[in-house]
Amino acid sequence: MPAQPDLTPVERDKLTINPDFDFKNDIAQRDPADITPNELAMFKWTGIYPQLQKGFFMMRVRVPGGLLTADQLARIAELGDEYAQGQLCITTRQTLQFHWLRKDDLWKVLEALREIGLDTKNACGDVTRNVVTCPLQGVCPHEIGDVRAMLLAIADDPELKDRQRNLPRKHKISVAGCGRACGQTLMNCQGWHPVRRAGPGGAEETGWRFHAGGGLGARPFMAKAVFAWVPEDLVLDVVRATAEVFRVQGDRRVRARARLKFVVDRLGPAGFGDAVLAELRARGIAGLDRIERASGPAEIGPMYLDGQAVIPQRQPGTNTVRLIVPRSELPCRDARLFAEWAREYGDGSVMLTARQNLQFRFVPDARVAELIERIRAAGYATEGLERLPDMVACVGTTQCNLAVSDTPNAWRRLHTELAADRDLWAKVGPLRIHMNGCPNSCAQHWIADIGLRGRRTTTATGSEEGFEICIGGGLSGPGHIARPVAEVASAGLVPAVRRILEIYLEDRRGESETFGEYARRVGAGAVSARLGVPAVRGEPANQANLKLQPVFDEAVAWES
Repeated sequence: MPAQPDLTPVERDKLTINPDFDFKNDIAQRDPADITPNELAMFKWTGIYPQLQKGFFMMRVRVPGGLLTADQLARIAELGDEYAQGQLCITTRQTLQFHWLRKDDLWKVLEALREIGLDTKNACGDVTRNVVTCPLQGVCPHEIGDVRAMLLAIADDPELKDRQRNLPRKHKISVAGCGRACGQTLMNCQGWHPVRRAGPGGAEETGWRFHAGGGLGARPFMAKAVFAWVPEDLVLDVVRATAEVFRVQGDRRVRARARLKFVVDRLGPAGFGDAVLAELRARGIAGLDRIERASGPAEIGPMYLDGQAVIPQRQPGTNTVRLIVPRSELPCRDARLFAEWAREYGDGSVMLTARQNLQFRFVPDARVAELIERIRAAGYATEGLERLPDMVACVGTTQCNLAVSDTPNAWRRLHTELAADRDLWAKVGPLRIHMNGCPNSCAQHWIADIGLRGRRTTTATGSEEGFEICIGGGLSGPGHIARPVAEVASAGLVPAVRRILEIYLEDRRGESETFGEYARRVGAGAVSARLGVPAVRGEPANQANLKLQPVFDEAVAWES
């Protein structure tokens, strides 16, 4: 097919470049100068990105639902030691990343991963990405049915994984265990969760509720409820049809508008449902009369996870034990240790979470205290989950080509000066801080209680690094997109966040009102005003040291 001049450069590349590179017999044998920038960009379809540092690569492992065996984790740690400077990174989509890989070693890591039943195919690129789920999938007392079976059916479906390799942009799917926010239903292109009801004969039956059109990035959207009931035997068909509607109707001429969220926004939930049903009919799928439309907005329950270090599982006498991995950085020596502990104390598996942490599963009651003691002795915290110490951050300017702000440094300063203040975070209670080094949302700042988005401001001598501070994001109810309250230079970030927390403690309606509830009740404008931000851009009269800039528009309502 000839290249189309009105398509984006990426779309033209996809017409002429096969993304299934032979990294062993082709790429490893070629001089780096002979690999074009266009080809490098297509490495993403194999989960590989060029790093900021010339000659080095990042590789993302596809881990459906974040569940790894101890043997897989141990082998990944060995590969990290050999090829990735002894370090792994847990991502917000429940995967692992290697950094600092060299071109000629890429095929070695890929082959080693295949030997342990893992791959990197579609971990990046304009494809269906790693399918995510709840961090307690398989063990949560609230989970409905066998969610793992449905998750794997979608994640490994040949049409989605092998044939739908040219979508307009990335396509993200969540398969949650119930209707609570733990599975991040509303921030994904497709969000699924099971529901139960009495069937025609009075027996209980299980179906699935389908949401579509969520997505973050530079312009965030919450997913809309499309179908209130999809029989289990039709779920995979609806997933496939949705991907096909996206393939056909997604924008291939303006890449910034190419996500499914723009298709759903344009058609509306009912119109998008019509498009999916039309595709299903075109495929000859029977029984479509059993699919029921959603009659109202999305309504997701609050998260079950709320700081618990130990969570009793639905399997009697067993527990999930949780720990915080600081800034998602997991040394390979510790990954090997955790693999040993998963075998010794649990069922030989570990769960990677969207908060970039790690969990042990099926730990017997009698062994919980011993495991926690060993975790703490190894330098990891089991307290502070879903609290100030449990911050999410991207790699920032240390490794990313897009970042403009140093999120690792911001994380370290916030952690040292605020998260180490136990009295403070105990008073504040539930709090999720997410930070991104650029306007994109890899670290999901739009759905955080306090979200930080990297920015640079032009100065007389060049530019100054800083962050936009947003508050009030969340994934329960209809979903809430965080609203900006101020822009702050990096040097003033810690005082600004501290002052926002102080304002919350001064103004909240009792200790039961969480920060997120408070932020959504009073609005970003009220918090901005309490910070001392004037009506026009400039130095605040009483907080000049923070270098705050007002960004809140009172005319803009909270998005949901």
